[in-house]
Amino acid sequence: MVEGFLHRPGVHCESSALRDVFEHHGFRFSEEMIFGLGSGLGFVYWKGRQMSYPFVGGRAKGLVENLCGNLGVALKVHTTSGRKRAYRAVRGLIGRDTPVVINVDMPFLSYLGVPGEAHFGGHCVVVVGLDEEEGVAYVADTEFKELQKASLRELEAARASGFKPFPPRNRWFTFTFPEGLTPMDVAIRSAIRKTVETMLYSPAGFLGVKGIRRFAGDVGEWPGEYPPGECAWLYDVVHVFLEEDGTGGGCFRYLYSRFLREVGEVIGDARYSVLAGEYHRVGQKWTDAASLIRDIPHAMDGKLAEVKRLLLEIAGDEERALRSLDRLTRRSKEAR
Repeated sequence: MVEGFLHRPGVHCESSALRDVFEHHGFRFSEEMIFGLGSGLGFVYWKGRQMSYPFVGGRAKGLVENLCGNLGVALKVHTTSGRKRAYRAVRGLIGRDTPVVINVDMPFLSYLGVPGEAHFGGHCVVVVGLDEEEGVAYVADTEFKELQKASLRELEAARASGFKPFPPRNRWFTFTFPEGLTPMDVAIRSAIRKTVETMLYSPAGFLGVKGIRRFAGDVGEWPGEYPPGECAWLYDVVHVFLEEDGTGGGCFRYLYSRFLREVGEVIGDARYSVLAGEYHRVGQKWTDAASLIRDIPHAMDGKLAEVKRLLLEIAGDEERALRSLDRLTRRSKEAR
């Protein structure tokens, strides 16, 4: 077991795992600060020909990389096709009293109770102990207060899963922490600028605010694209993507709102607190939209127009809030 490791429950797998690991190395942050400093807020509406259903999510890609870049922490991302090599790497790190952040495909871990068809290989846990005699690993996982046991066979299968769209590829992360991190005001400004760029200026039409608008125009077309039985299930899955499944509610917007509120306190600038309030209200609208989407199969004609209107309203609200953040961070930079 990694000595002295402390796990506290969180709302999102990646930001809570990173919070635990950073704290273990002497750098204590709230989960919302980790999420914001990792430029975690985003939006994706991804629908591919080989996908059985569209993926809708409120997270930006690269939270771990962004967090380390913004804070000046050296990061290595490892993948391998070899299951034995992947296990030896974890065992070696645990032997050096180092907790290990890994990706897993959720249905393979029995303690999660996830249906076999609901594959998601981007789930993030921290391995903090191994017992080879008993054949188990001890992992810290977001919502659980206590460490969870997973058999070594389960963990191996979960890490090596090839299920798309997010196969984990035996991924693990190693960190080299400096004596001191990047000054907070610099890291915060860099993180927010990255979020603004991702949400407003991505050239891809399925990402950011453009993606929200595409989603608004497309969600009403699903009944003609998918068989009735699948379509009803699909709307329920999208509700889970937006309101449950580690988002903290409101498509991650409540989490980002708390980040902005903490930024206002850290920097001493009430304008961030005002924008925190705006993002909380955006989160409430996402909660409302998720509920409407879940109910579409039961009241098709009455819900589609309402969902589209609300999603377009959300896109406008987010664009205005992000432009305000853009101006605010630019002024902060000029003031320095």
